[in-house]
Amino acid sequence: MKKLIGILIISQTVLFGLLLNQLNQISHSIIQAGAYVVAKEGTMAWGGNLPTPYFVLLGALIILGAVLVFTEDKKTKK
Repeated sequence: MKKLIGILIISQTVLFGLLLNQLNQISHSIIQAGAYVVAKEGTMAWGGNLPTPYFVLLGALIILGAVLVFTEDKKTKK
């Protein structure tokens, strides 16, 4: 059961990370398009980047899932 929960945590974290990355890229494109309309330059952009703690938390969740998958259950040991 622990391995199944670990696999679920890893897969959900990876999928959520991919979703966050795509949303970040879309928001960055929208911000650049808005800045181009306002300033007639495509170089002005702000607020479209994910902070580093999001990636640290996603990595911690993947490590937690890996620990659950690769540790042996004490009940199965004899």
